[in-house]
Amino acid sequence: MPDTNAGMPKSPSRLPAGAGARRVLPTMSVPLDAVARMAARLVRAPMAVVSLVGRSDEQLLGVFGLPEALTARGAGEHLVCANVVSVGAPLAMANMAAAAEFAEDPLLTRHGIRAFAGVPLRDDQDRQVGALTVLDDKPHTWTDGDLATLVEITEMLGPIPVDADLDTAMATLTGLAHAGADHHGPATTATVSAAMHADVQAGFITALLDSLQVGVFAVDAHQRPVLFNRALRHFFRLPDHLTPAQAMAGGHHQVRHPDGRPYTTDELSTVRASKGRSIRDVEAILRIPGLPDRHMLTNAEPIRDADGRLLGAVAAIQDVTERRRRERFRDCELQVAKILNGCDTITEAAPPILRTVGETLNWQHLALLLADDVADVLRLTAYWSAPGIHVDDLVAHVVPRGGTGPGHVWDTGQPLWLPDLTNPEFAVTEQARAFAHAAAQRGLHASMAVPVPDGDTIFGVLVSLSSTAEYDVSITWLLAGVAAQLGQFLTHRRNIELQQQLAHAKDDFLTLVSHEMRTPLTSIISYSTVLAEEITDPELVPMLSAIIRNTGALQTIINELLDLAGLESGHASLRPRPVHLSDVVDAAVVGAPPDARPRIHTGIPSTLILDADPHRLRQIIDQLLSNAIKYSPNGGDIHISAHHNDTGVIELTVTDTGIGIPVDDRAHLFTRFHRAGNARHTAIGGNGLGLALVRALVHAHNGTITHDPDHQPGTRIIVRLPQHHSTS
Repeated sequence: MPDTNAGMPKSPSRLPAGAGARRVLPTMSVPLDAVARMAARLVRAPMAVVSLVGRSDEQLLGVFGLPEALTARGAGEHLVCANVVSVGAPLAMANMAAAAEFAEDPLLTRHGIRAFAGVPLRDDQDRQVGALTVLDDKPHTWTDGDLATLVEITEMLGPIPVDADLDTAMATLTGLAHAGADHHGPATTATVSAAMHADVQAGFITALLDSLQVGVFAVDAHQRPVLFNRALRHFFRLPDHLTPAQAMAGGHHQVRHPDGRPYTTDELSTVRASKGRSIRDVEAILRIPGLPDRHMLTNAEPIRDADGRLLGAVAAIQDVTERRRRERFRDCELQVAKILNGCDTITEAAPPILRTVGETLNWQHLALLLADDVADVLRLTAYWSAPGIHVDDLVAHVVPRGGTGPGHVWDTGQPLWLPDLTNPEFAVTEQARAFAHAAAQRGLHASMAVPVPDGDTIFGVLVSLSSTAEYDVSITWLLAGVAAQLGQFLTHRRNIELQQQLAHAKDDFLTLVSHEMRTPLTSIISYSTVLAEEITDPELVPMLSAIIRNTGALQTIINELLDLAGLESGHASLRPRPVHLSDVVDAAVVGAPPDARPRIHTGIPSTLILDADPHRLRQIIDQLLSNAIKYSPNGGDIHISAHHNDTGVIELTVTDTGIGIPVDDRAHLFTRFHRAGNARHTAIGGNGLGLALVRALVHAHNGTITHDPDHQPGTRIIVRLPQHHSTS
């Protein structure tokens, strides 16, 4: 906004209104400098101003912290409240330098103001005549609460009376016109006395402070309480009719240091501020018996008169319980995650987790019950009790489904909050009533239970007992979050156990294959070969040939399985040496079935040399070439080519024009035992191990193997191998 004057509204009704307000507002007894100061401190801003806007400039009526260059600027400038009045609504700017429309604004370029927030002042005809604005010479993020505070202050000022004499304006502003008329006739200069002005000012300040959501406490120069506003009384759970001194006496003993020590009188922020010090960010705990602790943050400032003499001190107290609770809950969830990451079993992890949650919530007892799928009951897995709490005789080790407690949560999958265990609505059975009354005798009145889920599966229930009946939804969120972590841990552990079982089954299977099947097959092949050489009966020869052929195929599968298992486990070692790729490819082509229908073409430069195990490299090429031939039943062309790039990688491709790979099968192409659908439904044989073995061999050479999805028709397999072998 380079030219703020140009941006000002030209409403003919607003400008005279501003002029009228200008004649009245500066002379009112309401302390506008104090209003500016209060506004600045409540929103933690270094500067504030109450200003009225006219046709050619604006008048600063109440200021706090404003630099002299800004207060002494020349006429004809609209600077401070112009932006707010132009909009006609609350306006906040966190960083003027970052906004294009304010890049040339004199407020920024000439006076160094980086951020502002303001709300309009209105007259009794609802016209904008000025603004209450807070400013900062640094970027400042204004919250909705900051704007709400400024709105509350302007509402306490009320509509600005226009074109009225001083006392009539005061009476209109404060609602005393009728009171003056009742006792002294019409509200005129003669009837509104200096004493009434003082009463108006005191009433204004009291009403303003009582309207704030921030607690305000003030003492005089002798440290005697003179103000204890409504928000602070509600915070301390004190009635409104108490005097400030009575309220202070009733609430002082409830204030504790963060470590639990009581505050002494000399440690109070207002007492320290009354000695001339600014007090910032003092943390304290409000401890009221039977209620959860509340956390508060206090800032205090000395009060001085125009001559600098100390008149007392004022403190602003914020309820930061929710903020501290969120911080504690976040730390709790992080600690739970840390515990779970360091444990192998739920029985190991549960006790420290229950202690962490209990201490975070200041609850006295927590228990974890997990489902016994066989017996269809909940069984106690772990529990924790705070020091001095003895509930061993109350803890249920087995809980059936249903009822009104943990069994109900397990059955429904919904959290349950019981604010009073002895309530007949909850204690419906003799056993439940006995438990509730026994717990109440030990100071445990409330309970919460949440399910331990993972997806749609409920693994168990997390149960608590506490002395307080005050409930907050954030507590449910915390417990639900912890329960979800437990559920994920249980799922993860079960998956690990299943993987271990599968690994054992795999080892057992390989042992069976290598020892219990391989040896008999070797004997069968040997004896069949001997018999084939001796038997000449034309009816028996084909049978022996079939036996030899099928046992050979079975032996090939067994060898590939063992080879694949060895490669995947890292037990199969390579013996790399410099190999001419063209020699290996040519040998594979020569060894191809002589009756192969496709035509095989090779294009391997004789200069391509790489470090590889020649036997394993031959396995790779043999398998890829065999697949290309097998899945090109109608003939066509197979191309084997390779080239070297500048990054030390040799890229080998095997391309055919056969039946190709269906889209749905491509993701599983290199998975063991997987066969594409178009191959399963034809007479083409195969066991689904070939490409899985090729992938393992390529990975053992530190290479990669992929399928080109864009190649049509047929299949194109790409193998990328490093030219120089690395053992790292």
